[in-house]
Amino acid sequence: MLNIGFSLLLLMGAQAQVPFTPADYFNPEKYLVNPGDDIWISLPGGIPFSTLDEEVSVVVFPVALDGVINISGMPQIYTNGMTLRALQETVADLFASVYGGMDVSVGLARSASFQIPVTGQVGRPGIVTVNGLSRLTEALGYAGGVVSTGAASGVLVISLSGDSTVFNLNDYLMHGNMNSNPLMQRNTRIHVPVTAATILIEGAVLVQSVDLESGLTLANRLVVEFIPGEYAREAIARVGGASSSANLDGCYVCRVNTDSIPAIIPFNMQGTAAFVRLQPGDRVVVPSSPDFINVTGQVIATTPVPYSPGMGVNYYIGMAGGFNSVARRGGVKVVLSDGTKIDVELTDVVPPGATIEVPRVPVKFWEEYLTILTGVATVVIAYQSIFN
Repeated sequence: MLNIGFSLLLLMGAQAQVPFTPADYFNPEKYLVNPGDDIWISLPGGIPFSTLDEEVSVVVFPVALDGVINISGMPQIYTNGMTLRALQETVADLFASVYGGMDVSVGLARSASFQIPVTGQVGRPGIVTVNGLSRLTEALGYAGGVVSTGAASGVLVISLSGDSTVFNLNDYLMHGNMNSNPLMQRNTRIHVPVTAATILIEGAVLVQSVDLESGLTLANRLVVEFIPGEYAREAIARVGGASSSANLDGCYVCRVNTDSIPAIIPFNMQGTAAFVRLQPGDRVVVPSSPDFINVTGQVIATTPVPYSPGMGVNYYIGMAGGFNSVARRGGVKVVLSDGTKIDVELTDVVPPGATIEVPRVPVKFWEEYLTILTGVATVVIAYQSIFN
C-alpha cells in the first residue's frame, strides 16, 4: 500500500514545485542515472489509498548511494548502469503491474554532482565538479578552457577501465552537433592532447571559447589548432567569426614558403571565390575596415579605434588607453592593409585600415634576478622585525 511514507518530499497538485528539467536539454536514452539523483513520479488521481482527492500528485525519490530507489510496497529498483529512459519504463511497468494499469510519468528532478579530473592542454588542469547534465564544454570551461596548444578536435573522455572516446569539439562549436559535446558521466576523466600543428589568426576577429568565463570576446591575435584540409574562411568561423569592424574583402593569408620568402594570398570572406586551404604555420589576417584602426600589443585596451584622417600613431594609442607598464615605446610598428609592416614614429600619420603593434620591453636576466633578491630581502627584514 502506498501512503504518505512514500517520500518525505511529497508535492501535490498546483502546489508542486519540482524543478523539472527541460525535455529537449538531453536525451533520456543517453543520460545515465547517478547515485544522488532525484527522480520525480507524477501519479494521476492523487496518492493511492491516501484519502487525498488531488487530481495529480508528484512525489520525489532520491537515488541512494548504492544506486537503489526504494518505493514503499514495490521491489527495489537497481539503477546502476541504467539510462533514464530505462528507468522510466521500469517504473511505469511496476505501477501498471501493482496498481492495475495505473499510468504514471517519470522524470529527472535533480542531477547529482560529482567530480572528474581534467588533464592536458587546459588553462587550469585539476579536479572539476560537474553533474549528469553538464556537457564536455562546460567541464572544460571549469578547467580554464582549451589552450592554444590543445587539440580541440581530439578531446579524450576516458573511462575508469581505460576505454577512451574521441570527441571533436570543433564540430560542436561550428555546427552545433551535440553528439560531439556529450553529457558527463561518473568515473571518467577528460584529457586534451597537444595539437600537432598551429596557425595564427589575427585582426578583427571574435573568439568563441569553451571557457565559460570568457564567452565571446574580441581578439587581435590568436594561436589555434591547425585542422588538415580546412580553408581560411572556415578557420575564422571556427574561432568565432569576423567582428563588425572587419574588412571582409581584404583578408589574406601570409605563408612562409621553403625559400623563407613570405607570400601574401588574398581571399574574400563575402564571396565564393579565392578559397585558401591552410597549411601549418599560416598567418590568417582579417584587417579592419578603413573606418577602424586596430591597436594591438602592450596597450591598456587592445581594440579597434574609429579612423580619423590625418591622425598619428600616438592618437590611436591614446584612444586605446595608452601604453601599459611594459610597452616599448620606441619599437612601434604599423601593419598596412596589404600586410606590409613598417617602423613608425609616434607622430607618423596612420593610413586607413592599418594595424598598430606596440611591442613589449625585453626582460633582462639581471632584472629577474634583482626582483628575486629584493623579495628575499623583504622577507628577511620582516622576519627580523617580528622576532628581534
